[in-house]
This record gives sequence, C-alpha cells and structure tokens, in this order.
Amino acid sequence: MNNKKILLIDDDESTLESLSTYLEELGYSVFTARNGITGLEVVKNLSPDVIVSDIRMSGLNGIEFAYIIKGLKYNIPLILISSFDNKDNKFIDKCSYGYVQKPIDIHSLNELINDALMGSVFPGKEAVVF
Repeated sequence: MNNKKILLIDDDESTLESLSTYLEELGYSVFTARNGITGLEVVKNLSPDVIVSDIRMSGLNGIEFAYIIKGLKYNIPLILISSFDNKDNKFIDKCSYGYVQKPIDIHSLNELINDALMGSVFPGKEAVVF
C-alpha cells in the first residue's frame, strides 16, 4: 500500500508513536494529530486515504470529528478506536467504516485499513464513507 496516506488522531502520545511506527513499516505515509481540531487541518491540507481516530479526546472528540467530516463531504473512510467498550454503539456502525478497541490488535487494524482502502464491505455490515 505504498503512497497511501493515513491520518492518526489520538491524544495519547504512546498510541500515536506505536501505531505510526507499525504503519510506516507497512509502507504507509502516516500523519498524526493530537486532537480533532488539528486532525481537521491535516484532512484539509493533505487529504488522507484513511483516518484512524480515537473517540474520547479533549476538545473535538472522535464522534464530533466524524460529524464535521461528514458535513464537509469528505469521502474518506474513518476507523474509530477507543479504550472503552463501544462495539455495541449503533452510532459507530453508522458513522465509521469500523471500530477497534484498545489495546489495539495491529493486525486487525491493518486488515480494516486494507478493507477501507479497497472499498470492500464487511458481510452484514454497510460501510459508511464520508
């Protein structure tokens, strides 16, 4: 997946660092933001291929970020991550391409990113792309 740009948004520096290192080793160009507001600037300036965002952050959180991205009509798959158990949250299914709970299984995240890049749809799940 060379030359594919991934935006990681998380207020936890260790998460940003470890995920960035892993995804860069896979050949992605990785950009990071510590909050949703900075993330919006990165989206505007760099137009990433996939966004991976934490849900709970101070300032502009992942859910608010998703609403803004949708309102601005960016066509970028959004994968949400969180330390909290949100897997049954119906909004996550409707506002994102997928969800991964922390601690992150990096192989599952990579599969989800690959699926988002390929535009595939999970069986029984409608993919939402902003």
